Amino acid sequence: MVKILNANPTMDTASVTVSAIGITEVKNAGKLRALADVDVVFDGIEMIIQGVKVRADDKSTEVSLPTYRAPDGSWRAAIILPDEIKDAISDTVIAAGLEAGILRVKKESVGDRCRDATEAKADQE
Repeated sequence: MVKILNANPTMDTASVTVSAIGITEVKNAGKLRALADVDVVFDGIEMIIQGVKVRADDKSTEVSLPTYRAPDGSWRAAIILPDEIKDAISDTVIAAGLEAGILRVKKESVGDRCRDATEAKADQE
């Protein structure tokens, strides 16, 4: 559960619960790896967000909320949420992707370990 604290002290905090309903692997779509459906409960009010996109390559994994094509041809966010909720959705979807075997934890290469050791040594000096 994620607790969102408001900057205004006169307002109450809101509790938010995020859970993944399902995640579907997408094949042959470039960086797009999966689409997820997420259940978000704001203070007891349930909302389902469908079409949460999971993109991944060798360097990073990104989770983004659904978008739509506007009449002018541009892509726009279909829903706008605070960063705290977006982060909770991202963490939940990545965990579901790992559990389903769609995503995997990147193994550290020898080059990465050498670079990290060199940086750590330089910091000590």
